[in-house]
Amino acid sequence: MAKRIITISREFGSGGRFIGEETAKKLGISYYDKDIIGQIAGQSGLSQEYIRGSLNCSGFLGSHTDKFHV
Repeated sequence: MAKRIITISREFGSGGRFIGEETAKKLGISYYDKDIIGQIAGQSGLSQEYIRGSLNCSGFLGSHTDKFHV
């Protein structure tokens, strides 16, 4: 199955989180927001700063999220 990544740019108070959650439900895919950084850090023992920095590396989330229960 192909991996899909949908990003939604939003402004504070615009309801973007709700739109993202509902879109994910309708498409039957997982929904992640910035809280995933804390979840990965907590389960891996790595710092949130390290995770944030690693997000700039191509493929970081795709190769790591399958190891964590998020």
